[in-house]
Amino acid sequence: MGETGHVPRSERLLAIIELQNAIAAAGMNGDEVMRFVAERAAPMLEAHGATVELVEGDDMVTRAATNKQQLGRRFSLKTSLAGRSVHARKTLRADDGSAVVVPLMHGEYGVGSLGVAGGSFTDEDQRTLELLAPIISIALHRTRSYPRPPKDTTHDALTGLLNRRAFEERAEVELARRTRYGQSFSLALLDLDGFNVANDRFGEAAGDELLRNVATILNTHTRVMDAAFRLGGDEFAILMPGTALDGAKTFTERCRQYIHDAKLCDGTVTASFGVVEAGEKETLAVLTERADAALRDDKKLHKPG
Repeated sequence: MGETGHVPRSERLLAIIELQNAIAAAGMNGDEVMRFVAERAAPMLEAHGATVELVEGDDMVTRAATNKQQLGRRFSLKTSLAGRSVHARKTLRADDGSAVVVPLMHGEYGVGSLGVAGGSFTDEDQRTLELLAPIISIALHRTRSYPRPPKDTTHDALTGLLNRRAFEERAEVELARRTRYGQSFSLALLDLDGFNVANDRFGEAAGDELLRNVATILNTHTRVMDAAFRLGGDEFAILMPGTALDGAKTFTERCRQYIHDAKLCDGTVTASFGVVEAGEKETLAVLTERADAALRDDKKLHKPG
């Protein structure tokens, strides 16, 4: 989509660049940047109004708004559109399309939101708002400090899946159970084809959202006894206790279809799988090496053209 409403994309991008230059030239502090971006966002997106809300305790508090009467208003962090956007760390749009909210991020954590309301907003409007949000975030980073939750050593901060460390620990447990009780289990490695190109084309925010979508698919369709992991980048793993090779392959083919149907980044990203069943007294290094080889074979098999 090249244009939306009456403002072509090229003009919006130019306006954003000019906005950044004006902020830098004036040496604005965080509060001034919030007001300035809100004032520019509304006409840029042909909205009736724009607001910046910050997380304060269990509330979202309006700290900048085109309508000054809204300043200081509090909304529930759990139930408001802005609060849900912060909690989910992703852009949300009202069901009727009349409002769009994007989170303001401090590292991996949402600390506020930028929103517009009073219009009929499109995907292009959403992408424009996602370009404006980091301008506020960067200014807030310089002038404010936010408490960070205790570090989680077993989960991936971006997707919420278990991480590589947890994968290695869980895989060793399953290998030991395989040796002691003869219980079969299978491992699937997943790699996203076209991810790097899509990340360059659509931007890092879209790439992060894509990874979260894949994590949701894996969490939704794995059994309670299974475990899904993000190993790093666009690499994932699934451990399937009590599942032999044929069952594991059937499951991963369903996952491949779910990811295909999700049309990630306009359908430019697909999934390849390397699926193996653990052998008797096999080490984790050997198991993952076999899964890597199966993944390479799968990529060749499903290579376009």
